[in-house]
Amino acid sequence: QAGKLGDIAKNVRVAADPRNVPSETPYIGLEHMPRGSIALSEWGTAKDVTSNKSVFRRKQILFGKLRPYFKKVGVAPTDGVCSSDILVIQPRSQNSFGLVLCQLIQDEFISFTEMSSGGTRMPRISWEQMAQYPIAIPPENVMKRFNSQIESWVEIIISNVKENQMLTRTRDYLLPKLLSGEVEVK
Repeated sequence: QAGKLGDIAKNVRVAADPRNVPSETPYIGLEHMPRGSIALSEWGTAKDVTSNKSVFRRKQILFGKLRPYFKKVGVAPTDGVCSSDILVIQPRSQNSFGLVLCQLIQDEFISFTEMSSGGTRMPRISWEQMAQYPIAIPPENVMKRFNSQIESWVEIIISNVKENQMLTRTRDYLLPKLLSGEVEVK
């Protein structure tokens, strides 16, 4: 049936006061979001956060609303806080996750956000504008089958992100010991 993005997704707005956020909390800013990739493999910590931020949860979709043509869209691999220039998007039902994610990364949708953005130097898109994007909403059984496939891929991506971070930490721990001769490889 014909519908709009707002029929299957919502913008979750939970503000985080920096004084109440533990310093080790993951922080994602626009600088941490790669262009054209849903894999968010880098982030900082909330220790340097000084202004209000938005709270996000694992597997919520993060959409960079500043200069949306940069196509900064990703799936949160962990809970944390993000820049106020990032929209936290949540599917309205469990079965619509895959459809929402796939709509948000389409070039046609990015073009829509670019044309709907306000501001010339620093264009921004609002959720209210994004929610009006026209979409085709499939029957529930089709959406459920599609979602199961997309969710399994997203879980693999999140698992790979976490494994890469563990390997990076291990390398950073071992490399200085190898170079100094403290540890030898036989």
